[in-house]
Amino acid sequence: MASARGANSTADGYSRFNDDIEGSYQSNDIKHGISQTAEDFPNEIGSTSSLNRDISAENSVELSGPGDLHIDAEQHWEMNYHEAAIFLEEGENNEKFDSHPHNSEALPAYLLVHNRWYYGLDLATSLILLVLAFVEEPALPLFKLPVGVHGSIELLALSVIGVELALKLRWIGWKTILKHKRTMIKCITLGIMFVEAITVLVRQSSHFRVTRALRPIFLVDTRHCGGVRRFIRQIFQSLPPILDMMGLLLFFVTVYALLGYFLFSDDPRDQHFTTLHDSFVSMFVLLTTANFPDVMMPSYARSKWFSIFFVSYLCTVLYVLMNLMLAVVYETFTRIEREKFRKLLLHKRKACQHAFRLLVSKQNPTRMRFKQFQGLMRYYAPKKSPRDVILMFKELNKSGNGSLSIEEFYSVYDAAMLKWEAQFSQIPWFHTTWAPLQTFCQLTHDFVTWKYFEDIVCKHMTVSRGTASMQHAMVV
Repeated sequence: MASARGANSTADGYSRFNDDIEGSYQSNDIKHGISQTAEDFPNEIGSTSSLNRDISAENSVELSGPGDLHIDAEQHWEMNYHEAAIFLEEGENNEKFDSHPHNSEALPAYLLVHNRWYYGLDLATSLILLVLAFVEEPALPLFKLPVGVHGSIELLALSVIGVELALKLRWIGWKTILKHKRTMIKCITLGIMFVEAITVLVRQSSHFRVTRALRPIFLVDTRHCGGVRRFIRQIFQSLPPILDMMGLLLFFVTVYALLGYFLFSDDPRDQHFTTLHDSFVSMFVLLTTANFPDVMMPSYARSKWFSIFFVSYLCTVLYVLMNLMLAVVYETFTRIEREKFRKLLLHKRKACQHAFRLLVSKQNPTRMRFKQFQGLMRYYAPKKSPRDVILMFKELNKSGNGSLSIEEFYSVYDAAMLKWEAQFSQIPWFHTTWAPLQTFCQLTHDFVTWKYFEDIVCKHMTVSRGTASMQHAMVV
């Protein structure tokens, strides 16, 4: 990840791959080490990172010597690598670009928020708030804690969440909270619960607290519950067409309840349609066929033609509308899932475009060299070995000209997920040798790997040692 570590690698670690790269591409675009070319200077960078624009004026080209200019260029490239990696992470995590750190002051907060320790602390604090339900009133005497103890724990947990939220707001900006609904809801909930926790500590008594039901909001907002958030969002997005179908279903139930009331309420033996309320409840239960055919028997005893009323109700509501609702729910979820996938794909492509502009030079604004790709990987995938970075570049570079186009760079997310291993790593070394030698080596290999080979060797050594001892005794 971009926030995992700094970049201090040199080209020495990549020297053993130079011959392979130069022989594969036959291009001067892939270069290792630090070379003072025209493309390395800051005025030749295609786009300047927003993280170093505040220092660009201080490091003016006109006031610097050649050495300072070279150092300044390397600093600019490193900042470009870092911001490009941040763009790729935002595309991967489906984060909006309006919360992208636009200056160097917001970068520390961004790095703190996008840290596995931050994620772990956020999850642990949210779980502590949920576990407090076992020790707060009403609780079993075995687990019950004094008000001051669980109140202090709750206040401490809320304070930790407040500090984490302040770091996040410093990164995305305080004005962005009005656009980010989830963060706004979390802030309001945190404020209410914080005031209530202080009230409980001051009064030293726990009152009826409805806000405790809002504690799962903090758990759902953690990074580890991203799938839960997406599922909840899909449920809310799919509600309009589902509510339309439920309204249509309720309309038919109400119509049949009115008809049943006017048709069967005059029969004192029929207790299912005595009032409008009883009629509606009976028809609603009939929707599940739980009271069928009991609800039909009194009216069926009067006339067999009354069965048409119940059969038509079941055919219309149960077999048509209920299956139609199932189809609507499935189609709505499928459409939302497809639309979400499309937006995620476009968001990743937009992130690749932002990152690509930071990794090209003015001399060649449409191609990315290996040096820039290598610098990007130092921040985006720091655990990748030099071999993996080279193989990723080869995999992306379908044209084979030694530099990446934007269309090739779009596949960087897929390439980052690949794992590499040597081809034919399980095949013995003699697989491609002379046929007779290969046969001999294969037989030897099979004999050595035979499960009884060690027993034969041990017995042979035992017999040889015994024979040698006997010969020695005879000589003596």
